[in-house]
Amino acid sequence: MTQTAPDLAHITDHVNEDHAPELLQVARAFTDLPAPRAAQILTLDHTGLTLEVLTDRGPRSARLTFPDPTRPPHVNLRALVADAQTLLNERPDPRTTTWTLQGARDLGAGLRRLTFHADPHALQGWQPGDAVRVTIGDTTRVYTIRRAHDGLADLDVYLHGGPSTDAPGSTWARTLRPGDTVTVGAPRRETLPEFTGPSLLLGDETALPTIAALLEHWPEGLAPGPRVLIETGDPGDAQAALLGVPLPPGTHLSVVPRSGPSGEALTRAALSLDLPLRAAWGALDAPHALELRRALRAQHDLSPTQCRVSGYWTP
Repeated sequence: MTQTAPDLAHITDHVNEDHAPELLQVARAFTDLPAPRAAQILTLDHTGLTLEVLTDRGPRSARLTFPDPTRPPHVNLRALVADAQTLLNERPDPRTTTWTLQGARDLGAGLRRLTFHADPHALQGWQPGDAVRVTIGDTTRVYTIRRAHDGLADLDVYLHGGPSTDAPGSTWARTLRPGDTVTVGAPRRETLPEFTGPSLLLGDETALPTIAALLEHWPEGLAPGPRVLIETGDPGDAQAALLGVPLPPGTHLSVVPRSGPSGEALTRAALSLDLPLRAAWGALDAPHALELRRALRAQHDLSPTQCRVSGYWTP
């Protein structure tokens, strides 16, 4: 059965947002583009795909043909990734490690910082947005590393709901005590846009660790600083998460009060901005992330590698 355009659009969105590291491996293995740093699917059909690859010389495109067009595109994509990983000798790291909680403190009413003793080797090369998968009972949760330093890793966990309605991750963050150990998977790298001009950072409480880290590590000399939009149910959470974070010159930060379901106010604010953008990064609930990703790319003529808006959680 031939896949319809909506099916292909769904596959493209899923792979671009959830498998960006694997797409970069494909670009490194099967294109001759210089120094690939990120890759996204521009077009996908049963015969192959077109990648947009971010290089030191800017975005470049590359067309890759599937060896067997009779197979469904998602099957060919998996095979292409597997072949790239074999060629590069870079299979996914299946290892887990044990982290020990050093301390925990509440940053705000809904935000708790957990500081762990971690494997320094696993944290080498940390950059804003990098995340780890933590085992919590019979499930796992992905948390962004707010900061990595001297063998320590800070995770800022947003506590969904109140103590009586906590999700498993929130209950875990509230009850963890110094000396407790957790099982952590290998860090996963966030694919970031190249911030070379007017930029937008946006998100809800779950995006605060990455936004704070991006502001701390903003490219030196790039002016003006980014436009920042943060939706929150409690402004104190945003203030606490950004306390002590230096804002690059020209940064314009707005806290958007939540009104209605999470993500609605942020989406309205982002799409009403009257300024050109060269790059955008964001994270919020999955449905609004998909809406914003598509709308911002169309409204500002941004390529996939220059507009990264991810679904960090599902309502």
